[in-house]
Amino acid sequence: MNGSEAGEGGGGATEPGIDGAPSEDAPQVGEPIVDATVAAAVESTATATDASLERADRASRPDRVSSILVAVAPGPHSGATVDVARAIADATEAWLELFHVVPSDAALADGPPGTAGSEAAHADDTPQTGGDQADYVATGEGMLDAARDRLGSFDRVDRWLVEDRSAAGAIVEQSPYYDLVVIGAPTTGTVGRFVFGSTADTVIDDAAVPVVVVEGDGSAALEGS
Repeated sequence: MNGSEAGEGGGGATEPGIDGAPSEDAPQVGEPIVDATVAAAVESTATATDASLERADRASRPDRVSSILVAVAPGPHSGATVDVARAIADATEAWLELFHVVPSDAALADGPPGTAGSEAAHADDTPQTGGDQADYVATGEGMLDAARDRLGSFDRVDRWLVEDRSAAGAIVEQSPYYDLVVIGAPTTGTVGRFVFGSTADTVIDDAAVPVVVVEGDGSAALEGS
């Protein structure tokens, strides 16, 4: 699946009333739904303590969400990120793309994620331990498995493991193919900092579509986080 192309006709669909006409409570064609849908998704998600919708003005179709890029990463917000994304998808009939970024060979050559020599470094200089790419890939696949398992019977979903020098750059590059990007709030740790060190700010600034930043209650991190 590649963004909106896989979700045509999904988001913003109206529900028929008794006589076959759209119900009065269903979003009408052309009616903006993104803000209200995100707010309702957060309110209905027990594991999420907060979420902010950033750059809502970038929505090319404010009345539709048919595809969502879900950045899967370790940390206390990881489970809530998937939960909120599913709640939005349930409300809009959107497809989900579970998306995880691991450092490429070039990124590892620059230095382990989080170190001063790496383009994937976080702003702070907390010492980090390194790892080879196979370790990152195995961890990433495990988190994608956990995210998919968390979705249960939800079946409008694909998964994608990407190698890149920059997690933020990979997310931003793919963002034009989706209607919404959902990411977790910043976290720490070797892999976590590669994916979400200062990534949230970069994605918010540069993504082509609105971005939902989710803060979880820490009770439901994905396996491997």
